[in-house]
Amino acid sequence: MPKLQPLGGKRSVEGFSFYCPGCEHRHVFYTSGPVMWTFDGNMEAPTFAPSLLNTCPDHPDPKQRRCHLNLTAGVLVFHADCAHDLAGKTVALVELPW
Repeated sequence: MPKLQPLGGKRSVEGFSFYCPGCEHRHVFYTSGPVMWTFDGNMEAPTFAPSLLNTCPDHPDPKQRRCHLNLTAGVLVFHADCAHDLAGKTVALVELPW
């Protein structure tokens, strides 16, 4: 199973989704469009820059309201300001569960 799923049409990739074990769902790094991240092209141990911040202040589950991370060389580094249990922790990127 892959660790990243390319998103977009047949002619271009617009971004990559990955599974976040802290939020227990996918997030997306966009590589084209108005908000973009750089990607090193490594599908097994990817690096995206800069950090990714997902917020949903009205989410009914408080753990889903803020996720702030870096993905470097296939390692997720969760910032201390995350709302979930992996705040301040480092974990390896896992294969997509679905």
